[in-house]
Amino acid sequence: MSKTPLNEENKELLTEEAQAAAEEKKDKKKKSRKSRNSKAKKIPENETEEERKEREKKEEEKKKKKPKDIKTATKRLLSYITQYKGLLFLVAVLVIATTVISVLASLAMLPVNKTLEELIAGNIVSGDEAMANIIKWLIIMAIAYALSALCNLLYSRIMLHISSRTLKNMRRDLFNHIQGLPLEYFDKRKTGQIMSHFTNDVSRVSDLISSSFPSLISSTIQAVMTITIMIVFSWKLTLTITVAIVLMFMVVAFITSKCSPLFKAQQKAIAEVNGFTEEYIKGIKVVQLFCQEKKTKDAFNVLNENYRKIGVKANIIGGFMSPLMSMITRVNYAICVFYGAKLVMAGEMDVAKLINYLSYSKSYASPIASIASTYSSLVSALAGAERVFEVLDTPNETDEGRVTLVRLIKNALGEDEETDSESGTFSWKIPAEKGFTYIPLKGNIELKDVTFAYVEGTDVLKNINISAKSGNKVAFVGSTGAGKTTITNLINRFYEVDRGQITYDGIDIKDIKKDDLRHSMAMVLQDTKLFSGTIADNIRYGKLDATDEEVIAAAKIANAHTFIEKLPDGYETKIKADAVNISTGQAQLINIARAAIAGAPLLILDEATSSVDTRTERLIEVGMDKIMEDRTVFVIAHRLSTVRNSDDIVVLEHGEIIEEGNHQALIDQGGKYYQLYTGKAEME
Repeated sequence: MSKTPLNEENKELLTEEAQAAAEEKKDKKKKSRKSRNSKAKKIPENETEEERKEREKKEEEKKKKKPKDIKTATKRLLSYITQYKGLLFLVAVLVIATTVISVLASLAMLPVNKTLEELIAGNIVSGDEAMANIIKWLIIMAIAYALSALCNLLYSRIMLHISSRTLKNMRRDLFNHIQGLPLEYFDKRKTGQIMSHFTNDVSRVSDLISSSFPSLISSTIQAVMTITIMIVFSWKLTLTITVAIVLMFMVVAFITSKCSPLFKAQQKAIAEVNGFTEEYIKGIKVVQLFCQEKKTKDAFNVLNENYRKIGVKANIIGGFMSPLMSMITRVNYAICVFYGAKLVMAGEMDVAKLINYLSYSKSYASPIASIASTYSSLVSALAGAERVFEVLDTPNETDEGRVTLVRLIKNALGEDEETDSESGTFSWKIPAEKGFTYIPLKGNIELKDVTFAYVEGTDVLKNINISAKSGNKVAFVGSTGAGKTTITNLINRFYEVDRGQITYDGIDIKDIKKDDLRHSMAMVLQDTKLFSGTIADNIRYGKLDATDEEVIAAAKIANAHTFIEKLPDGYETKIKADAVNISTGQAQLINIARAAIAGAPLLILDEATSSVDTRTERLIEVGMDKIMEDRTVFVIAHRLSTVRNSDDIVVLEHGEIIEEGNHQALIDQGGKYYQLYTGKAEME
């Protein structure tokens, strides 16, 4: 399993550069061997180290820009669209109808041209008769075009319906899949980059479905029918355009091959712009506080300029398509006029047919150009679809646990029986050879020789041994990067231990289903994350079916009830973006109320009071003391005053336990904790 760090202790390991460096070490021998054996590559003699790195960097960039499997992306995208087979069949019928009618409608000009030819030659004496014949065919042509337009309108509306439904399903699958991704996935990516999948990538797919697919079908049919009619009119004359058609397809193939990797690079560039924008808008207060507006603008301009350059390059190359096709068409038209005139003079073709033929010779390039244009859009959209499918292909959290969490009550016979009632007591349900066995949920946690590394070869925790009994309060103290938060992440199974074992009531947590494991815990984090909605909704997030009375009771336990009651709308007060309408301390009290309402036997407090003032900290401590009663509690704290009453204080340094004991024992020991508590040493 590939690992990346979750917390600030190891955030330097989260960077792509660090990961790339790690991968580079693994692949170094493979690359050098590949380079030596490749006949195509010529490595300059006396190449310096800097030149070698620059060359390898350029080679890597070229690899990134190479297109991936478009065929697979198309197949997977079609699996979404073909859910609406009936509507797609109707669209196909309407597209064919509108195209056939439109192409054949032009044939109405043939009798019109013949009538004019006969009138000029004097074969028709009556002008009224000629006009009546012309009007008749013009009316037929007008009706045909009207029918074509109606069919066009119908299939466009149907495709918009299919498009909206398809995108809804795609966004649903994307969002649902993201919920199950491991935490390391989000650590490696900015929020804006992930959001780009829901916006830019999916929007491109929308354009593809609603317009590109029908256009591709219509243009293909139109091109085939037009060329077929031209062959019927004069196969000799049509031979002259064969070279032009071949040239057109060569232009399409060449330009598309150049545009495809650029469109993919463009999608990646806009994701980087979105990620940067989201990050710095969230941190605008810090930017302004430290007067870093210019630096931020410059950094954004670099990303924005990169996106512009890639976009311009893609569109310039794609822009060659239309003028080249137009040039080929015009040259070919001139050739058709010249050779057609010779056929008329030779008596092999009449003037009316030549005029109609020339109108088709001008229009046959239009569907081919449309196919080329549509294909460029198709490639661009598939680049977005590929990015979406890459997320969908990212493996979800692995969970091989079999032990579940249930509630038990005693039946009339005094036997344990599972129930959905809250009056039941939580127990672990363990599969046995015959049926199941039950172990009461107490909250006993034990770490046995636990070793863990986010990146292979760099241990964050080394042979950690900790035992916490039900009702105990265990505190972790140590410098940033010592491994405090990592321990709680392992208990939650956000990551799996490399060596050693963590047991919960004597059960290896690897055997417990993750949802059930996490359901038995409640956490109060340093970051006071509240969601849009009311205060009651945010407290109820810890227990979605909680009654209003339970919400109020939890708020009272957390010492949040008093300030909530003073708000204009009380518990129905709407939380604004980033909870700007309440203070940080108040937001943290709501977080504590959320943990209290969950009623979990295991509570984890991750520096819950580090960002509040002393008075609010005291309120929070009182609130936490109430919900810590009869629970196993793990506390991570920088302020040592908050861990004095802990049953066990674990002092960590560089991933190892250097001291352990209660407050007084550690003070008497006179070691690191004593130095930190008395101020003789500072927490880094």
